[in-house]
Amino acid sequence: MIAISKLNEILSPDEPKKKEPLRLPGLRILKTSLAVFLCLLFYSLVPLPYTAKVMTALIAVIISLRSTIKESFSVSFTRIQSTFVGAVFGLLVLVVKERIGLGDDTVPYMLVLAVFVMLVIWISVSFLKETGAGLGAIVFLAIALGAADPDGPVHLAAARFFDTLIGLIIALIVNRLLPFQVEEALDEQGESKK
Repeated sequence: MIAISKLNEILSPDEPKKKEPLRLPGLRILKTSLAVFLCLLFYSLVPLPYTAKVMTALIAVIISLRSTIKESFSVSFTRIQSTFVGAVFGLLVLVVKERIGLGDDTVPYMLVLAVFVMLVIWISVSFLKETGAGLGAIVFLAIALGAADPDGPVHLAAARFFDTLIGLIIALIVNRLLPFQVEEALDEQGESKK
């Protein structure tokens, strides 16, 4: 329905467009901001291994926070599964990359990355849920393009997986502890039924 109304707006430029007034940030925006702050605070206060990367956790926080706790749990569980798929493929590609001696800036390695991004997304969409596909691909690339880890590819893959897990957990905690805005029932004209 929304796509049709947007298409009508584009095709009917003569009709004046209704401008939405600037409004205050909603609860989901505030919760996301708080979760980002808490994630940054966690990474600055907790002694984590040198391979911990707050950026991976922040991406997970922003992508995973949803409007309801039920939706957040569902999305987070799916994203954990897709993140695992991305981490496994990232580990596989790193091992092959090291054995063959491919550089990040070589065309063959770029092709390998593109094919594996496709595989991570395809597996996530086909066997899990579509909502986790993007984060799985991000984790895969964070591992496959990450700086070499002196402890080996397994250590790097595990670190990116756990960074993502930390971000998902922080998003779930914030979403669980903060209240949710109750959506009012709307009639056909978009007016409140109260």
